[in-house]
Amino acid sequence: MPDSWSVRIFVALCRKHGVRPYRYPRQRRTTIMVRARASEFERTVLAEFQTLHSELVAYFDGTVDHLIADAMKSDGDDATLDVRPIGR
Repeated sequence: MPDSWSVRIFVALCRKHGVRPYRYPRQRRTTIMVRARASEFERTVLAEFQTLHSELVAYFDGTVDHLIADAMKSDGDDATLDVRPIGR
């Protein structure tokens, strides 16, 4: 999982569909394990997760763009960064 919001959505969806998520000791917080039939899991949990995750990313992108444009009065475009030579 790429971030903590994705983990929370994934865990909630697993529990909603009766799948018990777990992790082994010393695994990262972004690692979630499940035991389920692959075809059924992909059709239910994974399909719903992908939809919700796409909506979450779009929402965060919109929020960040709004904050940069309106609150900071800037564009935040990283394509216009200065390029400096390495070493000097």
